[in-house]
Amino acid sequence: MTETAAQARTVNLAFTGASGAQYGMRLLQCLVAAGCRVNVMVSRAAQVVIATETELKLPGTPPAMQEFLTDWADARPGQILVFGRDDWFAPPASGSGEKAPLVVCPCSTGTLSALATGASDNLIERAGDVA
Repeated sequence: MTETAAQARTVNLAFTGASGAQYGMRLLQCLVAAGCRVNVMVSRAAQVVIATETELKLPGTPPAMQEFLTDWADARPGQILVFGRDDWFAPPASGSGEKAPLVVCPCSTGTLSALATGASDNLIERAGDVA
């Protein structure tokens, strides 16, 4: 992928409460390094798992988390966008907006089940429905 193409690429990245938070965090770093824009969604359980399995303590609000992750991943301003669990107007929730792949890493079995059945009870599940 050329640098220009990578910079234009958007990836939706969701963290859920399964073990393996370090894989999702490393993926975020790799996507940023590749020049991708990353729409981040973090479940409540994922915040607990990230705090337990890594040395990171994510802030509780999307704006503070966005600032923290931008700094942590050495991202350009606006390269990482963080959306709240109930932000139904976020780009990943829109079927008519920009098409972007969704990666759920790590993915809990509860989220996997919700995605498989089209539950759409929160932003991560809605993003899966759209993807």
